[in-house]
Amino acid sequence: MCWFSAEHASKIEEAKAGQRLGIKKMNWDSNWVVRETELENPRPCPVCLMDRTEVMVRFSEHQQALLAFGPEAGAVFRMLKHPKRDIFEFADGKQITLGDLPGGVILDVLVVPGSEQVSAVLNIESAEQDEEQRKKEPLLDRLLAHF
Repeated sequence: MCWFSAEHASKIEEAKAGQRLGIKKMNWDSNWVVRETELENPRPCPVCLMDRTEVMVRFSEHQQALLAFGPEAGAVFRMLKHPKRDIFEFADGKQITLGDLPGGVILDVLVVPGSEQVSAVLNIESAEQDEEQRKKEPLLDRLLAHF
């Protein structure tokens, strides 16, 4: 996305933590990352993901079957230089180029490198993990913590 759209788009936005984006299949057989609200727009503004941006990729049931993923998967966006191409690296080690993702895939931007902002989605997941950990503590430890 970033390599191609940087060379072929007149206007580009930068992704922000907490933003919901989608994969738009463009008429010239290229995929762009765009705001979710612009997926149906024939000439949307591309949104550039910085190298090492962390995202949560959300797949429809059809996309899950097509790509052998669950409903969501964490990934890191990478802009490779040699050759120039954009890929998503998933936690299981799988790499998929932006061009190989089907149109309509939804991305939640979790962390933008160099930015202090962290998505609320990430904060909620962290709070849920803390709660799970607290529930696993022995009852006696939790009771003694109040004294």
